[in-house]
Amino acid sequence: MDRLWNVKIAGIGHYLPREVVTSAEIERVADLPAGFGARNSGVWERRRADQEAGETPTWMGAQAALEACRDAGIEPSDLDLIINASGTPEQAIPDNAPLIQRHMDLGNSGIQSFSVHATCLSFLIGFETAAERLQSGRVDRVLIVSTEVAHPGLSTEPEVATLFGDAAAAVVLTRTPAGEGSAV
Repeated sequence: MDRLWNVKIAGIGHYLPREVVTSAEIERVADLPAGFGARNSGVWERRRADQEAGETPTWMGAQAALEACRDAGIEPSDLDLIINASGTPEQAIPDNAPLIQRHMDLGNSGIQSFSVHATCLSFLIGFETAAERLQSGRVDRVLIVSTEVAHPGLSTEPEVATLFGDAAAAVVLTRTPAGEGSAV
């Protein structure tokens, strides 16, 4: 049985919020020793979204998604499926996927969109779902968006406080053309 998915990442995009927060700042607030964040997580700085200024999870996700489409050389309207693969939803209903779709000016496009919420595994589960649909021939181009605004819900526990930041990333997956070796 062939266990490979003949898929490839055709485009990559990201969005980083403007505000930079250093580990030193978090260490002061969380009453942690200097250097704790870098020593224990390898994180020196992270980004913090300003939701009041419009840096919402779905807006950030749409920026990353549009960049991924440009990188893949396709128009957003060429997508067959949009998967939001995030652990921090912006709201319950509608979920992030249709909100990202709306921010991409695809609200009435008829493109399927849904979300996968599996905390830290969301992107991997979304990737697997996309790869299976591509492999089966059900779709040709899938956008996977992972967008997180984690800072409002973070505790001051040392294991968590210095680790997470806010950002968005996206990939466009396609089937691998004949003669290319890309597979997962």
